Amino acid sequence: RLYTPEVTVAVMQELHRRGTLRSALAGRDEKQINLLLTFVARRVIEPRFTPVLVTVADMITDIYQPVVGQSAIVDRQFLRLQEAIGKEIDYQEELLEVLGMMDTLFATFTKKRATHLEENKSNGLTETMET
Repeated sequence: RLYTPEVTVAVMQELHRRGTLRSALAGRDEKQINLLLTFVARRVIEPRFTPVLVTVADMITDIYQPVVGQSAIVDRQFLRLQEAIGKEIDYQEELLEVLGMMDTLFATFTKKRATHLEENKSNGLTETMET
């Protein structure tokens, strides 16, 4: 789990594919929930794990929502998970803004370049016709 998170995430992905992830996550004690939430909160921001771990986080939240408030440790881990996902959302929003700016710049550059090439072609045709 610590040194090979790929394996842990792959197992979770396979359990989800088989439709047994929810039952595998359910029925955990406080210590096991804490370990699960710690793993998910740390790794959910890694792009290669995000799709699977967002699903896992959603299921964990659905399953263990009734026990929120009964354990300070679990509550703290839920807050860490919420904070990690919130930071990732902010980061993704910033990246989308930058991508929009870059698209605008590239579109302007491409338009100027195309106009410049058209001017050169038309100038070359005019010169050819005059001679």
